[in-house]
Amino acid sequence: MLRYLCLLACTNIVACTTTQETKLARNPDAISQFNTTRTRRGELRAEWGKASTQDREYCETKLGECEVQVSDRRDELVSNYSTPFCKAKSNAEEEAVCVGDDLLHQGDPSPATRYYKADIWCLEKLNGCVAQHQEKRAADSKLAVTAQRRKAIESSPQGMLWHARVAATSEKVKYIRATLPPDADGECRQVAEDTDCEVSIKRFGTELDGELSRLEAEYDAKKSLKLYEQLTRTEASCYEPELKCLSKSVAKYGETNESRRWLQRNFDLLEKRQRLIEQAGEIAAEPCIESAVANHQADIVQSYRAYVREPVLYFRTQLHRSFVALHNSEIDCLGGGGGGGSGAGATPVAPTSAPALRSVIDADG
Repeated sequence: MLRYLCLLACTNIVACTTTQETKLARNPDAISQFNTTRTRRGELRAEWGKASTQDREYCETKLGECEVQVSDRRDELVSNYSTPFCKAKSNAEEEAVCVGDDLLHQGDPSPATRYYKADIWCLEKLNGCVAQHQEKRAADSKLAVTAQRRKAIESSPQGMLWHARVAATSEKVKYIRATLPPDADGECRQVAEDTDCEVSIKRFGTELDGELSRLEAEYDAKKSLKLYEQLTRTEASCYEPELKCLSKSVAKYGETNESRRWLQRNFDLLEKRQRLIEQAGEIAAEPCIESAVANHQADIVQSYRAYVREPVLYFRTQLHRSFVALHNSEIDCLGGGGGGGSGAGATPVAPTSAPALRSVIDADG
């Protein structure tokens, strides 16, 4: 009898064990999907955990709505499937994980899988946001470093001299055009349209930008300085054909060897003025330019109108002399403390004297 009872007990134990194993494995696809999803979620949560506090706060503020949706899914899961053991966990996330493990043990963790998938969807968005934010901050930092390096070159003695050379050459072209009669506006326009020059400037500019944006360990300050010199030299040379053409064309409009001496004097003063503008800084120099233009405008307008009526040596010379007085006034102001501050501007100061006055004359008819 005892032997029979023992055999019966063993049979029942085996039957119960077999039934439980069958129950635990009744949905192998759901279990497989749960395990895969849980692993992926763990990877994403680890990635999220590595993000800086700054990045996490930024992305949570930007994409916080997805976290609210995940929280709703978690509340739904624990509300429907939690147990007293799981409810004793210290926070909602630990309770949800506990519920997922329980459902896995029971053989169908599909509800937990749905919650984990929702969390994966949100984590992918958050981690993507972090990556983009990090890239943007890195790009901003790179731009800041590039700008700082460029400013250091432009504000150096050599940089200011090289940039002043470009600005002075440009101002000489503007000066001749502004002092010619209105019917001479078409002179040398075809020479000014030099696409090869634009290509060269772009090439040197791109090469300089590439060097300026290098990592600290790779950055070569001497090479950047050399590239900036080449760039400004190219920029200045691009104005030379137009300047030479105009310098020849002025002979048709009353320019002679005598008046050319006054033209050259203005050129020399423009070079000096641009060097002073580079030293003072564009914004600080502007009051000096505007004040000088205001003081000499009436005399220059009168000289220009007389020259246009009769474009001969005398009136051409008088026009040059009026501009000499203007440029000397600008230089006295810039050199005498009228323009404080420091640092080179990226472009010549505006308005430049001759073109500004010419526009006033044209407006008055």
